[in-house]
This record gives sequence, structure tokens and C-alpha cells, in this order.
Amino acid sequence: MNSPSFIDLTSTNARLMLCGEDKVDLLDRLSTNDISVLKEHGQGLSTVLTTNKGRIIDLIKIYFFEDHLLLVSDMQSISKISEWIEFYTIMEDVTQIDVSDETFQIRIFTDDINRIFPQKYDCEIDNFFVTVIDGVSVSVTRNKMNTKQCFDIFGNKKHKNTIIEFLNNFAMQLESSQFENLRILVGYPKFGNELTEEFNPLEALLYDHISFNKGCYIGQEVVARLNTYNKVQRQMVQISSNHDLDIGEIEFEGQTVGTITSVMKNNGIAYINKKILEKTSQVQFGSFDAEIHLI
Repeated sequence: MNSPSFIDLTSTNARLMLCGEDKVDLLDRLSTNDISVLKEHGQGLSTVLTTNKGRIIDLIKIYFFEDHLLLVSDMQSISKISEWIEFYTIMEDVTQIDVSDETFQIRIFTDDINRIFPQKYDCEIDNFFVTVIDGVSVSVTRNKMNTKQCFDIFGNKKHKNTIIEFLNNFAMQLESSQFENLRILVGYPKFGNELTEEFNPLEALLYDHISFNKGCYIGQEVVARLNTYNKVQRQMVQISSNHDLDIGEIEFEGQTVGTITSVMKNNGIAYINKKILEKTSQVQFGSFDAEIHLI
């Protein structure tokens, strides 16, 4: 069993409230997943905002509260996301409120969540519940980073230190570099690295966050065509070497076949031509050999 740990994501991720009668319908027309299934307090899901060309804006979380939706994204993408939503808000009754400065987000990694929330362990992935920790009311979402299970705690920022002190009793607080290393080791994509307009959701293996049965959304025709006709050219993979890696091009038999997008010492995440995966798992980065691992 891995030792419990947690990371403060308050300044890493942004939190945007969406209010108004048309909030669900608007997001459903802007992103890949079926947002229309969100109808009750406590429900949530992940979805991808895509451009007209079917490229990634960001992978976001949506949580359904009684009077609003809570949208969680990377802090670096929130301006683009807010502008994107505003651009497509014409006659719709939708209001945005950025609550990033007033709220906190802490992610917990543990195999024994019953120690904290014994009555709520059966909460489904992406859904959330409201509970009290040391007198503080918080929302807790069940999350995962690929195969790595985790739980996110959201609440009023003035209570963040209370929650951190509570978690310090049984878990280790991770530094940002430790969290980045964990992210890379589980092959989880990040905005600005793997989640950019250079790539599409299928290349990033975001199939679980795409509904192929819903109605139209921005970029839907491109994503559907790539899937239907098996036209996805690249695939996100993990890469490792006996030597330190860096951001840059991957080669095979003297030809560029991919790009490393994230790295921590000798492990990384990359995009590689799918045809190469049919031939080999051995590639080169500079003068060093590297090994490709499927996610």
C-alpha cells in the first residue's frame, strides 16, 4: 500500500462558476462529453473543450451544484476557456464567476480513503459529496489520474490551512516537483504540454471523456471523422531511458517520429507516430536509446 499523500492545487488549477438556466446546454454544445446527463447535485464528469478543428483547448472537470456548475481547469487555460464560453454565449442565460481566488483545491492520494470518508467510499468517479472536516464544510470529488485514484477537496480558501493541518496528521504533503514526477509516471496529460491545440483528444487518449452518441459540439465533425475512419496519426505514450531526457524530437532510423512533451529526469510523456508503434518500442533521443511504453 502506498503511503498517503496530498498536493495543494489551489494555485495550479482555476475554478469557474457558471450560473443561469442555459449553463448545461451551452457547455454541452462546446465540449466532447454528454453534459446533459448532469441533472442532480453531486454529479460530475470530465470533458474536453475543442476548437473548430477538433484540437484540444483543455481537459476540464464539471460539477453540478444546485444553483451552479463548477468548472475546474488549469490556471493557465482559464482565460482562454472563459473567452471561449463568452464568445458562444449569445442569447443564452449564462453568467461566469471566477472563484479561483476565493476557493482552494487539495488532491489526496491514498489506498485507504475510509480513514477520512468511511461513509462515502462508494462515490462514483467524477461525482462529489459534501462533508465536514474539523468543522469546515467541503466538497469532495472522487477523481483519477489514469489508473491512479485520488480525491479532490474544494472549499473556501480561508479554511485551507485547517484542512492541510488535518491531512498532515496522516499524509505527506507533496512538493510540486514530486507531483509532476507522479503525473509523468502515470502518464497523465497536462495543459501546455500534452493538452494543446497541436493535438486532438484521440491522440491524447481522452476517449473516456468523449461521447460519440451526443449531438453536435464545436469540433465534433473532425473528432468523429478521425474516430470513424481510424485517421488518428499520433498517440500519447510514456518514454524512458537510462539517460536523462529533455523536451525535443524522437527519432527512429534517422527519421523524426515524435516529440517528448513532458520530462522528469529519465522518464517522460511523448507523442509518437502510431505506425512506429507497430514496428518497435525502441527509439532514439539524441545519441541515447529510449523505450516507449503504452499508456
